[in-house]
Amino acid sequence: MGRPSERTLWYLSSFALVALLIIGFATTRSMSRYAESVYWVSHSQQVEIATEEVRANLNAAQNGCFHYVFGNQPEGLQQLQDAADDLPAQIAQLRMLTKDNPAQQSIVASLAPLVQQQIAFLRTSAAMKDKGGSIQLQQEFSASGEDLSRQALTDLQALRAEEQKVGGLRTIISEKTYATQKLVLSISFVVVLLFTILNFVGLMIQLRKRQNAEQVVRRLSGRILQVQDEERRKLSRDLHDGIGQLFAALKMELSQATRSNSLTPRDTKILCDCLELVDEGVNHSRTLSYLLHPPMLDEIGFCAAARWLVQGFSQRSKIAVTFTAPEDLNLPKELELTLFRVLQEGLTNVHRHSGTSTAEVVVSTTQREVALTISDYGKGIPASTLENFKSNKAPTGVGLAGMRGRVADVEGKLELESPGVGTVLRVTIPFEKISQPPTAGGSPTRTVHHVPTEPPLEQRARTSAGLGASNKPS
Repeated sequence: MGRPSERTLWYLSSFALVALLIIGFATTRSMSRYAESVYWVSHSQQVEIATEEVRANLNAAQNGCFHYVFGNQPEGLQQLQDAADDLPAQIAQLRMLTKDNPAQQSIVASLAPLVQQQIAFLRTSAAMKDKGGSIQLQQEFSASGEDLSRQALTDLQALRAEEQKVGGLRTIISEKTYATQKLVLSISFVVVLLFTILNFVGLMIQLRKRQNAEQVVRRLSGRILQVQDEERRKLSRDLHDGIGQLFAALKMELSQATRSNSLTPRDTKILCDCLELVDEGVNHSRTLSYLLHPPMLDEIGFCAAARWLVQGFSQRSKIAVTFTAPEDLNLPKELELTLFRVLQEGLTNVHRHSGTSTAEVVVSTTQREVALTISDYGKGIPASTLENFKSNKAPTGVGLAGMRGRVADVEGKLELESPGVGTVLRVTIPFEKISQPPTAGGSPTRTVHHVPTEPPLEQRARTSAGLGASNKPS
């Protein structure tokens, strides 16, 4: 699958936005039409309910009058009065509900006077009862009012039939509108899902492309650091085998010259001064050679090299540094070199920036990772620098960038904290811990790393010159 370009992603995003706007407009229109159709269906139901209420009150008024006149039940009169009081308001509501339908309006117009006449007739019948009218006269009077009742009920039936016909049409329209809305929403969902998937695929491809580019940059950075380490190793060897040997030979010659009996006191003093300068040059070249690439890192491991580095750093910087590490530490060569370079740079930063008089270096391991922690008790790191380091948005210096690159090459994590007082630099690198083989007694062996006081070559040179060992490497 080809990688989409940035322009393609912009087009997809623009199309998705336009599609969403169109879908939103269509959905709004569809929802509005559906809401209107639901309103008219509900309106038809309200008209039918109002019609039934008028019918029920007419029947209630007639039954109340019948019970009062012919059954001598006083509560019938109250039923008649309540129904007669409710009917005008119900007729008015029916007239308001049917104002959109001229046919229904004409029916309501003819119904209203019939209802009024019917109520007046029932009230007259009740009044005749109060005045002592005979039962026969009441029966004749009630028979004459049946025509009004039949006409009113006929109008109510016609009104309801008309509304049922209109309501049926409105229900059909509402169902069609609902189906249209459902279709629009389904299509909208499919379109939005399609554009979302396309954008997601495009973003994932871009992300993978960026990750590949970062891996290439990381490999290139790792290769640069590897070449740098190789150059340091070569330069260290050249210093050791070249300048170191010249200093050693020069010292032997000067030592032989000091044994001559023909020297004046002044010549002897000059030769002794020259020997001191040669010693200083030997120490400087040896220290520089070891800092570039200590041979003990390859020969006896990280702990010995780190302990030597910490001791030399303490002597040169006058900062008391304690070093703690497990004696049975056994790491791959790549991790040892990474930790050693981080330790070098970390101690350099402590000396340059912290202003502390004490520091701690702790190496710890678990079953799956090794951690190097460098802590000082100085003035700490400015908040802006710490924030830039954590966000990785702005440069924080070559040293921190180099450490981060080295640690990232071995899939580790570099953390920097400034908890009020001092600074804590922590490096965590995953690795599979190598178990030490058991001894004959059944307990694991523990390797104790001793720090050599000086390189073997210079020691041999000193011995052959008869001078013995002098100063330790700084």
